Parts: sequence; C-alpha cells; structure tokens
Amino acid sequence: MSTAPQLNPHEPSAEAPAHRPELDDAPPLLGSWRNIYILVMATFVVFVAVFWMLTEVYA
Repeated sequence: MSTAPQLNPHEPSAEAPAHRPELDDAPPLLGSWRNIYILVMATFVVFVAVFWMLTEVYA
C-alpha cells in the first residue's frame, strides 16, 4: 500500500501555485522571450570576441 496521496488529475493540487496571467505576457523589451535570449547570446559572443582580440593584441 502506497503512502502517497491519490490526486485526481482533474482537480488542482492544494500545493500548486495560483495562475498568474501577467506572467504569460510578452516582455516589455524586444517583444518576445526568444528575442531577448538571442540578444543575450549575441552580447556574450561579442564579449568573447572582444576579450579574445585584446588578449591577442597585448599578448
């Protein structure tokens, strides 16, 4: 016999957080989360390239 509670999949769990529709909205900058992730990755690549060039110039 299992000690785990038997939950009906159609009824919400008491431990589940309340749905917050404002979290489903698009971000205020760049229009989508995908664009923000692209911006972050592009910034990272630019920093790596700049620091690599500085290392090569002053090595």
